[in-house]
Amino acid sequence: MYPQGHYSTASRGGSLKVPPGGHGGHGGHQEEQHGAQVFRKSLGSIRETGIIDKMMPTFGFISCCERNESIFFHFSQYSGSVADLQVGDEVEFEVGVDSRTGKLIARRLVRLPQGTVSFESISEERLLGKVDCQAYLLSPTAEATTASVASDSPSPTGSSSSHQHHQHSPSPKGGKSSEPGMGRIIYERNGEYFFVPYGFTDVNDDHELHKGDEVSFYMATNKRSGALRARLVRLVQPAQLEKVQGLVKTLKDSFGFIERADVVKDIFFHYSELGPSAEADMCVGACVEFVVQNRQGKEVATMISFLPPGTVQFDDVGTEELGGAIKQPIIRSFTHGRGKEPEPIQGEIIYDSDVQGVTTLPYTEKDQVGGYTMLTGDIVRFRSARDRRSGSQRATSVTLVKMVEKQRDTSTREKGVVAALRDGFGFIRCADRDARLFFHFNEVIDIEHNLAQHDEVEFSVQNDYTNERLHAIRIKILQPGSVKFETILPHVFQGTVDDELSGDGWRTKTNIFKLQPDGDHGTVRYENEAGLTDVVGFFWSPEPLQFGDQVEFCVGVRSYDRLRFALDIKVLQKAKDIRFRGFVATLKESFGFIESEERDCELFFPFSSCNKYCNPRELVVLDEVEYCIVRKAGKLAADEIKTLPKGTIPMEKVQPEILEGVVIRAMKSPEEYEGAIKPLVSSSELTLPPQMAFSVTSLTDPKLTLREGDQVQFQVGTSLEGDKVPRAMNVIPKRGFIRGHIDSIKDQYGFISYQLHGQELSHSSVFFHMSSLSSGCEFSELAPGDQVEFLTTFNHKTQKNSAVHVKKLSSSIRPDHLLRRSLSKSSNTAAMIIVRSPIGPNGSKGFAPRSLN
Repeated sequence: MYPQGHYSTASRGGSLKVPPGGHGGHGGHQEEQHGAQVFRKSLGSIRETGIIDKMMPTFGFISCCERNESIFFHFSQYSGSVADLQVGDEVEFEVGVDSRTGKLIARRLVRLPQGTVSFESISEERLLGKVDCQAYLLSPTAEATTASVASDSPSPTGSSSSHQHHQHSPSPKGGKSSEPGMGRIIYERNGEYFFVPYGFTDVNDDHELHKGDEVSFYMATNKRSGALRARLVRLVQPAQLEKVQGLVKTLKDSFGFIERADVVKDIFFHYSELGPSAEADMCVGACVEFVVQNRQGKEVATMISFLPPGTVQFDDVGTEELGGAIKQPIIRSFTHGRGKEPEPIQGEIIYDSDVQGVTTLPYTEKDQVGGYTMLTGDIVRFRSARDRRSGSQRATSVTLVKMVEKQRDTSTREKGVVAALRDGFGFIRCADRDARLFFHFNEVIDIEHNLAQHDEVEFSVQNDYTNERLHAIRIKILQPGSVKFETILPHVFQGTVDDELSGDGWRTKTNIFKLQPDGDHGTVRYENEAGLTDVVGFFWSPEPLQFGDQVEFCVGVRSYDRLRFALDIKVLQKAKDIRFRGFVATLKESFGFIESEERDCELFFPFSSCNKYCNPRELVVLDEVEYCIVRKAGKLAADEIKTLPKGTIPMEKVQPEILEGVVIRAMKSPEEYEGAIKPLVSSSELTLPPQMAFSVTSLTDPKLTLREGDQVQFQVGTSLEGDKVPRAMNVIPKRGFIRGHIDSIKDQYGFISYQLHGQELSHSSVFFHMSSLSSGCEFSELAPGDQVEFLTTFNHKTQKNSAVHVKKLSSSIRPDHLLRRSLSKSSNTAAMIIVRSPIGPNGSKGFAPRSLN
């Protein structure tokens, strides 16, 4: 039965007011004691119902439907099989008092069918009311918790008073139920209004209830606590839905947000609230109309429909165009697509108002024409706007008039080329730094320009406020040809190729940004604009360049690191067309060396480089030759060698006077190719320098090698033109010939044994080559034992002496070590001198005889 009286559904833990005789009333302390005494006297005749909520080995506990407590029972009070009892079974029992403890106990238990016991009593008639707060579905865990709280404690309902005086709402948050997920229904009874809660599962049909819907329901009273709750709620008449307008603010994959026109607030919406064809038309800035509904405790936009463009207006915008300057720019954060971008901080414009004088107006990102960055001090034009919702004023239609570049947090303007474009952003190749800078499309000042790759731009550089990375801002489109990544010097230079490019690097022009000073490149030696000898690298050329090629070129300077490089190279003369002259200095089996005409260096040449013009086997030392210079395996070499008639290369005029001197620097020393002789006596006819140079052409025998400290005789050679320093000519060492015997002969060389000077019993052996023989002496005529005379020379490569100018004196004589000498006692000289007696490994004298067995 529906209880008569006033019901107050205050917040959780409140009391329920019921007139005398009502159910669930709470009187004073004396009334409670009197009721308890009456209750205990009549316990013997009362049977109650409940649910077993705990089982122990010999006893259990029952949760009572009529009282908010659990009471004890012993298994002996159940007449049936105790094994049939389980937690959750519904039972009927009598309530008694334990004589020993004085506590309530259950007696004479009877097991009831499932569904018999109920904790609530339902009214017999349906009531009418309106939804005041919409209920929503909770997660299973939260819903179970809410149901438990609702059944065990008083329900949060509202208190009421006369409708004519006031209407009472207990919730401090404007009519929302304090229990999660719970809704609330307001209904009228005898001219007064009451609140009663309901849950999402209490709705008895498939209709979703909204605020203002007219509903019918049964009133349920909790037997234990007296709390009221609406059950079996049905929709009677849906409420007239209030339409709200707004503008679409942001869009995500399957949802977005709408800026409302009635309040300064954004509201969430899901694409499922759009029609099948309307989803494609959804865009940022679209005018929409929608209904606000509560979903899981949050307001969402539903039943969205589109309005004609321009229908929704938030502001009243003035017609007068004002001028001002940026006082505080909008601060944005560029996250490069990673993570959530924070809301930009609004900016401020300072201007001179006719009414208020110098004042400021705020502006937001949407108030700016274009999304590019503005900085403090920028001159702008704008209009004043008043928000219809809040009445606040701000600047709108903000347009940049003049940029102020001298900013504390930006450098001077830089230039570059758009290198890559992506979805909403791109990268600029800088002309003034070795970097590619990130930029957003909205940083382009010319919003009408269709940005494309290779566009030339001017921009500022700024640090991001969140990740400290550099990015380009305030991008201005330039005319083609405005950006230069290198500067071309006005001079045209000429030089000689010093180093060649390896492989096919000459074929294609290299990207200027990929030029590496320590990478693969060639070099040209030239005279720079200051008149000094300099070297510049080149990274490509119109044709293969070889060492010694004479070229003409320009010099480019890279903008950001001042790297110099040669470009526009033209070959004036190929190295093979430039011929040099010299003398054959050395001949070996398959190669040789040529001394240059200037006597300042020697060049290696293989015999294969002579096949075109001469027979290398017919070459002799001091032959005059003509050649070109090439680079092979990283080293210079002579090529295309051609013999010249003797006397083609002018020689020095030799003075008749013979002088003496000492070698103070050997030829081919680390410091210099030419050797040096210090004259020991002055010339009677010429003024001699402190030291005189000599080379292979200065020696009477080119096979001789003079060492530092050797005493020599020489003559003075002067140039025919008289413009060169005198040289030493016809140089011959003062050391005499040494006699010895051929010790052994091999294929093209041999060894000579000779007695050391001043040491009669000491002999030495010296190497000689077949090319070291004197004229008239044939290598095939030499045999072991032949007596020869020779000179010694020092080989710098082996650091040993070798014999030169070997000349045969007499035919075979048996070497001394092969002659049988007489060991008679009458001999005056000892044939053998024992220096050390043999000692065995164990210290004994002599050696033990070896057994043949």
